[in-house]
Amino acid sequence: MKLKIFLIPYCFSALATWQCAALGPPSGGARDTTPPELLSADPPSGTVRLTSPEIILSFSEYMDEKSFEKGIRVAPVLTDELGIKFKGEKIILTLPEDINNNVTVVLTLSREIKDEHGVELIKSTQLAYSLGDKINSGSISGNVYSNQPAAVYLFYDDGSDTLLLSSPSYISEAGDDGSFAFNYLAPGSYQILAIDRGVAGAKLDPSRMAYGVSSVSNIILDSLQTDIHLKLHQEDKPLRLLRGEWKDWNWGQIYFNSELSLKNSFSNLKIGSKDLDWFLSPADKKIIVVTIKDSLNITKGSISFSSIQLNDLIVLDSSKVSVTIPSAADTNSLTFTKPESNISITPDKTGPEIEFIFSKPVGEEIINKHIVNLLLNDTIDVAINKNITTPMSMTILPQDGWKAKSSYTLKMFKLDSSEVKQTFKDSVKTIKISTKKELGYGGLLGSVKGISKNYVAEISHVENSHWKFMSVVNSAGHFEFFEVPEGKYTISLFEDKDKNFAYTFGKAFPFQPSEWFYESSDTIEVRANWDIELSPIDLEQ
Repeated sequence: MKLKIFLIPYCFSALATWQCAALGPPSGGARDTTPPELLSADPPSGTVRLTSPEIILSFSEYMDEKSFEKGIRVAPVLTDELGIKFKGEKIILTLPEDINNNVTVVLTLSREIKDEHGVELIKSTQLAYSLGDKINSGSISGNVYSNQPAAVYLFYDDGSDTLLLSSPSYISEAGDDGSFAFNYLAPGSYQILAIDRGVAGAKLDPSRMAYGVSSVSNIILDSLQTDIHLKLHQEDKPLRLLRGEWKDWNWGQIYFNSELSLKNSFSNLKIGSKDLDWFLSPADKKIIVVTIKDSLNITKGSISFSSIQLNDLIVLDSSKVSVTIPSAADTNSLTFTKPESNISITPDKTGPEIEFIFSKPVGEEIINKHIVNLLLNDTIDVAINKNITTPMSMTILPQDGWKAKSSYTLKMFKLDSSEVKQTFKDSVKTIKISTKKELGYGGLLGSVKGISKNYVAEISHVENSHWKFMSVVNSAGHFEFFEVPEGKYTISLFEDKDKNFAYTFGKAFPFQPSEWFYESSDTIEVRANWDIELSPIDLEQ
């Protein structure tokens, strides 16, 4: 008996362990990263005279229910909701009853849909069905050019000036290469809009969302419409005053939501009743530094202005912000906020200049009194040009330029001053500067076939987004770039309709079409001391 009593729970335990191992996934091993696949649809896409409202989708694995419910879309938009039932690797869809026989219903499986492991579909898929005798065959396709994932909205064009702010009739997601397609469309007039994929499904809010409009007001569709090109762009936000702070007896800072420039002007900039001077913060162009000649004998105050203008246009009306005046004076010594440590640079034809930003404004006179020495290889004195750019910044550059693949030491000596906060704590402030191989320059020559409009060619460096160069395409269809820093570039063209030598993105409201553009999928390598002639660009292909 004792033997039987002992063995029975042992067997149950072993059996339970075996059953759990058989039902559950194996422990350990690599995470499943294989994208799920739609294996079949019953009835298949393209079925007409649909007799049953049920469509059964079979996938390669179990799907995540929440992502499926969120990621499947029905077009055109219907009054009633789509029924969804999950049954293992199959999903049963039930079409609403209010479908018109003349309408082609398109089911879009977006890339938001994931399997139970969180892996999304590799591409968006569309399925089409009709209760009538035909499936519409119209198609609109193209590309979205963006550094972020994008989706595309398609609207029936009803002539409304607020159409792009309404709910879209169709939604398609752009692939990793930016390509998109709308299929099974009826003939008619449409408008199109690209949008950040992260907000796909929501109505457009131009002030908060990145979007792109077409270069045509509407698309007249008979059968196929290809090569619709869109660029994502964030509209400039209206300038807004965010906050202010007073740092010491004679200066403070005001923070804005967008960058300002030296072209901006302030009317009646004051703290209380006292006038303020200002300059752009060298560290952040969303900040202005304000200064006052006299000390303030208050604990709280308000920085205010009547307006901010740009080229005689008021960009921000009267505003003010409250600040607290420090009770104790700032006695901290002067420091650098840039550069914070040793730096490495690439010599080029213009320098580059090395910018030094101080922790507080001290003025041109005090900056000039600081002695700056530049040594090559710690022994050779180098003559420099010093430029005071703001009351808290300066630049230096060797008069004969930087020597490539060399080491420099910059020393700034403590100023003999009774004002501790106007100079450095240490007797010498040292920055080590190493230089790389000198930057080389080359050229690009190209042409456009069939030129008849005002085109501008633009090249952009693949890694350094600040290196962009433009050239007008002349009447013979030729363009040229000289003195281009070596490296890999992409090339594009746009039709400069407004002749402002800049690409115009257009607007959703009030609607303004973008300028037409062309983007090459190839990269071009600019080599030092070479002028490369490109193959002619045929815009009609």
